[in-house]
Amino acid sequence: MSMVRVMSVQVGWTPDKEDNLRRAIDLIERGIRQYGQADLICLPEFFYESPTYKNRDTVGEPLEGSFCQTFSRCAREHGVNIVTGTFPQRKEGRLYNTCLAIDRQGNLVGTYDKVHLFDVPDRKESDYLTAGRDFGIFQFDCCKVGVAICYEVRFCEYLRTLALKDIDLLAIPAMFYRPRQDQWDLLVRGAALNHQLYVAAANQYNKYCFGRSQIIDPCGLPLAQASDKEDVIFSYIDKSYQSEIRRELAVYENRVPQVYDLK
Repeated sequence: MSMVRVMSVQVGWTPDKEDNLRRAIDLIERGIRQYGQADLICLPEFFYESPTYKNRDTVGEPLEGSFCQTFSRCAREHGVNIVTGTFPQRKEGRLYNTCLAIDRQGNLVGTYDKVHLFDVPDRKESDYLTAGRDFGIFQFDCCKVGVAICYEVRFCEYLRTLALKDIDLLAIPAMFYRPRQDQWDLLVRGAALNHQLYVAAANQYNKYCFGRSQIIDPCGLPLAQASDKEDVIFSYIDKSYQSEIRRELAVYENRVPQVYDLK
């Protein structure tokens, strides 16, 4: 399968987590009605439930909770692969920023816990979240997907490592805050251009987050972009075109990794 039908869902967090799930499913179903069958759907970071230092003891659910069950049922009913975006997973007394990969039959393909936590002078995610220690790469029937969650799009070493593992698409579930719209555009399009990858970036949209969910080609050009509201976007991606771009520019063949010291 060279052509893959991809959707990105732009939905925002509210205090009502069950309504957040309902709106996400409604957008998926609207997208299928509008664009037809999809092969892969991507959603944002923490649109379901948003952990903070203050609420760290009351949020979160186990892997087999409502979040996973809802998207498993949705994937099975609509015959679509889903990169679920993230939820706060409570595991062995700790919270993780966890993304799920679910196949068309509703089976859990795998999980990815965000590795690069947003630790800056005025806020430290590590005060209430535990970092993962592995790559986010999932093999679906239609394509191989790498996942970089929000802040992780700034880590070129991580993105290049995913690209070197021959992914067909980089999924970026995000909760990017206002007023960093211009940074977001540069980062997600730069990820596509620099690493010669298709990118499906799904950002939240609400009073805190600006949306601008996008599907981008390996030359950094947007194929689809969401409007300023909760929305769903669609595009085909062509895996053979990504391979062609890589052959033409030969970036990967001309790397000299023995020169690089990234420690």
